[in-house]
Amino acid sequence: MSNRIGITVGGRGTGRGGRFGLGISERAAALRARGHLLVRTRRVGPIVAAAVLLSATLLAFAPTPPAHAATSYQGRVTATALNIRSAPTSAAADVGTLRYGATISIQCKVFGPSVGGNSLWYKLSTGKWVTARYVANIGSAPRFCGDGQEYEGRALSFLNVRSGPHTANATVSSAPQGTFLALVCKVDSQSIDGNPRWYQLTGDGGGQWVAARYVSNVGSAPPYC
Repeated sequence: MSNRIGITVGGRGTGRGGRFGLGISERAAALRARGHLLVRTRRVGPIVAAAVLLSATLLAFAPTPPAHAATSYQGRVTATALNIRSAPTSAAADVGTLRYGATISIQCKVFGPSVGGNSLWYKLSTGKWVTARYVANIGSAPRFCGDGQEYEGRALSFLNVRSGPHTANATVSSAPQGTFLALVCKVDSQSIDGNPRWYQLTGDGGGQWVAARYVSNVGSAPPYC
């Protein structure tokens, strides 16, 4: 049984909701409950064992949820001049400027460092980023980046969890060596020991990012944001 836990910041887990939102104590309780259920199941004999095996077989062949369709969202710039960044953080390189009233095409959003009280960042159709603080949505708000799946990584050493994908961003938590991390997606940002990738953790209240240089993937690596 995996001993994966969510990193808790201010008493909350790192997930957006459901099991990803459990804090350390809640996650431990849930794992204990599952253990008790398995013990009870073993006592009742071959009929229940066969039912459990059938359920596991059905789950194994259940259809995989479809990935998000490629959808373009629209927004309008509300600032006199809006900097375009190479990654979702003001610490990333400035690669252009958008003027007031410009209409932009948006792919998706992530949590990152707060700008004027807004911690959302929008990925443009060009693959670059702008803070959502100075963008008014035209129609529906963009979806969150990622393919809707959770990926798992393991901290290779003591790991700082930051508000954005750059060491200039504030440290919001930490993960001891060996901690299992729930990953959403990755971006290229500041290079750490030759590795420019940063992983976004599941989170419901702001940016939570770790340098991929110190994370070992458990299974598949997450997609780009």
